[in-house]
Amino acid sequence: MQLNRQLSLTDAVLLIIGNVIGAGIFTTSGFLAEQLSHPWLFLGIWGLGGLLTLCGALTYAELAGMFPLAGGDYQFLKAAYGPWAGFLLGWLAVWVINPGSIAAMSIALASYLQGFLPILGAISGKLLAAAFILVFSWINYRGIRPGGTTQNLFTFGTIVLLVVVILAGLLSANGDWNRLSAPGPMPKIAWSHLFGGPMIAVIFTFSGWFASAYIGGEIRDARRNLPRSLILGTLCVTVLYLAINLVYLYARPLHELAGAENVGQLALEGLYGSGAARWISVPIMLAIAAGINATVMTGARVAWALGENGGVCRALRRVHAGYRTPAVAIACQALLAILLVTFGTFGQLLSCVVFVMVLTSIASGVALMLLRWRRPGLARSYRTPCYPLVPLLFVGSYLLVLVQIGRGQPWSSLWGVLMTLTGVPFYLWGRRHPRPAECSGHDADGRGAKPVSKSTL
Repeated sequence: MQLNRQLSLTDAVLLIIGNVIGAGIFTTSGFLAEQLSHPWLFLGIWGLGGLLTLCGALTYAELAGMFPLAGGDYQFLKAAYGPWAGFLLGWLAVWVINPGSIAAMSIALASYLQGFLPILGAISGKLLAAAFILVFSWINYRGIRPGGTTQNLFTFGTIVLLVVVILAGLLSANGDWNRLSAPGPMPKIAWSHLFGGPMIAVIFTFSGWFASAYIGGEIRDARRNLPRSLILGTLCVTVLYLAINLVYLYARPLHELAGAENVGQLALEGLYGSGAARWISVPIMLAIAAGINATVMTGARVAWALGENGGVCRALRRVHAGYRTPAVAIACQALLAILLVTFGTFGQLLSCVVFVMVLTSIASGVALMLLRWRRPGLARSYRTPCYPLVPLLFVGSYLLVLVQIGRGQPWSSLWGVLMTLTGVPFYLWGRRHPRPAECSGHDADGRGAKPVSKSTL
């Protein structure tokens, strides 16, 4: 049984925007203002980050056009390097990255909501976070259309409020355009420093731009709409990020932004006073909610794709007979996320897998070049422009970031690699116990999954 192809291009674009925009855009700028002492360096790092992310989107667009399936990177690595590469990525994503991300965002949403509505302070933050996980998982369990509609509502709300903040900020008479200039010349900055802390912060504020590639099996006319969604979603986020940071500079001098933990609130205070600044929590909460829903949706599809390998993960590939969703994958993901919230271990786990996450993006970029060389006749609905310059820029920039992460967090990076390698014995076991014939079919439309009835869960 195949997954339902019910999502449009608009759904896919909004999924990317909602998956990317989070609390980071309201906090990261304070760190960057501390690291980069000139206004144009401050804005330039966002422009450069957007350009490199667009290179990544253009690279993934060709891959997604070739493999319009559920799983994203899982499918790309599997095609380029073999089933073992896809399995190891899927293994880490299913057990650590996706449930850990859902847990972290749910705790953050609970914290913001309790601060905004003090009446909720009587409820445990962990209990509230667990409730969010269950609600979003249930929505996505009931079908891809309910999940997509929920995503659209939260993302559209986030975009509208961000645009309001941007326009209200730029139209305020309390700002100063002279803050975009500096009294002295632009300081020289080493590339090693630029691609260290500053670029790492920007790259992770842009992270999630590849979200639509993970639900390729449920997008209509996926070979055309997947590449378009990656490009359009990335461009929209880049424009919003540049505009909101322009507002920050218009509202406050760079030295006042330096080190601030909540730059958005600080900027609104400068433009409209402390009363208006309190409302910055609303777009933040909407953005985090959109991120939770997007990760629940995309993470379950990675788990579903991992079930193709059979073995210990076979059950994750079962599809609900009525809702046509990866029901077992969604349920397992929710359970893991709640356990991580309960024991509070998601922060340590996520810090260990940052290195592997960047390495995965690099491997996917290289995969495009390998597939161009090894399988030139493979059907491609989209071809990356300026090849091989675009994928080389993407891979090269992420490689610089990877080196900086490895230098700055050597032990965490090593632990992340070791956590990934724990999947090796399970992969080998799965090869000795291949999936049954009824679970083995999987074409570009996502066919071949075994259904699961309502009574199963």
